[in-house]
Amino acid sequence: MKNIKYEMTFVFAYCLLVVSALCLLYSCDDFVSVDLPSNQLTGEAVFEDVATADAALAHIYAQLRHDVLVTGTSNGLSCLMGNYADELDYYSSGNLPALHFNQNNLLATNSTVGSIWKSTYNLIYASNAVIEGVLNSGSLSATNKSRLLGEAYFIRAYLHFYLVNLYGEIPYVVSTDYKVNTTISKLAVSDVYSKLTTDLQQAISSLPATYAVAGRAKPNKSTAHAFLSRVKLYSGQWSEAAFYADEVIGTTSLYNLPSTVTSVFLKTSTGTLWQLMPQTNTFNTFEAQTFIFVTGPPPTYALTDGLVSSFEVGDLRRTNWIGTVTSGAQSWYYPNKYKERVATGPSVENSILFRLEELYLIRAEANAQLDNLTSAQDDLNVIRNRAGLSNTLANTKTALLEAIQDERRKEFFTELGHRWFDLKRTGMVNSVLSGVKPGWDATDILLPLPSSELLLNSNLLPQNPGY
Repeated sequence: MKNIKYEMTFVFAYCLLVVSALCLLYSCDDFVSVDLPSNQLTGEAVFEDVATADAALAHIYAQLRHDVLVTGTSNGLSCLMGNYADELDYYSSGNLPALHFNQNNLLATNSTVGSIWKSTYNLIYASNAVIEGVLNSGSLSATNKSRLLGEAYFIRAYLHFYLVNLYGEIPYVVSTDYKVNTTISKLAVSDVYSKLTTDLQQAISSLPATYAVAGRAKPNKSTAHAFLSRVKLYSGQWSEAAFYADEVIGTTSLYNLPSTVTSVFLKTSTGTLWQLMPQTNTFNTFEAQTFIFVTGPPPTYALTDGLVSSFEVGDLRRTNWIGTVTSGAQSWYYPNKYKERVATGPSVENSILFRLEELYLIRAEANAQLDNLTSAQDDLNVIRNRAGLSNTLANTKTALLEAIQDERRKEFFTELGHRWFDLKRTGMVNSVLSGVKPGWDATDILLPLPSSELLLNSNLLPQNPGY
C-alpha cells in the first residue's frame, strides 16, 4: 500500500493529470476542447481500473492535506478560525492569511476568503467526477464501485458542510456540467443540510465497515456515522445525533478511547476514526510546524490567555497539549497536541479529522437537550476523567449544556474550527467575541461571499449581510 498513500505516485501520475484538469471548475470548457496527448488516459478510462480510480480519490486527499480547508498549514481552518474566534493571538509582522481573520476586518475581496471557496468547490467538482465516472464504469467490480462511491459521497458532503458553516447559503454542486455549475443558485441552509444527509446516507450504505487501507486513512462506515452525528447535532436533531453517536461508540472492535491524553494524537491512537496520511512515511504533521515555536515573542501565533486560563487545576490537557515558551518575565503558549515538527523514522503523528472524543461529547449534548441528564453526565465524565478531572458538578439541563461547551473548548482547541462553529451554532458567538474582538459585529458570523464569484455568477447574490 506504500505506493498509494495519498501521494500522486509516478505510477498514477498520468491519470491524475486528467483529474487535476477536471478540478478546474471554471476551465472545464478549455479541458474538453483540447486533445489529450496520446499517452494520457481519458477521463472515462480512469474509472475502468480500480487503481486509477483510487488515484483520482488520492488526489483529493492530498489536496485536503496540503491546501484545502482541513490542512494543518496556515491556510487551514485550525489556524484561520482559531484566529477568527478566541483561541489564537496574531504576532507576525507579516501579512499572513490569518491576519485579517484575527483583526476582524475581512472583505469580500480578501484573497484567502476567495481561495477557501474556490479550492473547496474544485474538490467538490473532483468528487462529482469520481461519482459520475464510477457510476458509468463497466469494468469495476460491485465491491469496488460501492467503496469508491461511498468515499466520494462522503467527501462531497464533508466539503459542503464546511462551506455552509462558513458562508451560510451556498450552492450544493452535484454535477460536472460546467454550464450548470457556473449559473447555479444558492440553497437555504436547511436545504444544504438535507442534501448533506442524503449524501451521508449514501456513504453509510456504500462504505465498508473496515478500513480500505492501513492507518485509518480513508473514511469507513463509522466515519460516515460520526459525521452524520455531527450534522444532526448542528441541525438540532438531538435524537438522531445521539443515535449515530451510539453507532460509533458501540463499535468496540475498532475504537476505544485512549486511556491517556498523551496517546490521543499518535497515528496509532485507538480513538481515531479518520486521519490524513503524510506525503512520506517520515513526515509528521503540518499542524506541528504551524503552531509550535521555541523562542519568544511568538513569530506567528500563540494561544490566547483566555483559553489557557480556562483549564481547571490538574487538567492533563493543559500540561500535555499546551507548550510554554518563557523569555524573562513573560510567557507565551502554543498548541502542542502534535509534537513532531521534523521528520522521524517512521512518522508517528498524522492529521486527525475525526476522533472518538467528539462522539462522546455529541451524545452528551444531545442527551442533555433531551433531558436525559444522567446519560449526559456519564459521557461528559468520560472525557473529564480521562483528563484527570473529577466528575462534573452540573446537574441541570442549563448547567450541563454550559459544561459540555466548556469541555469542547478545552478538548478541541485549534482543531479544524470546532470552537468557532460551536460558538456560532449555539448562539454564543456575539456575547463571547464582542468582548474580545475589536469592532465585532453580529454580521461577522458569516464570511463574505467572494466578490470574484459574485461577478462570475449573479445567482449567488445577494452578498452576505455586513459586506
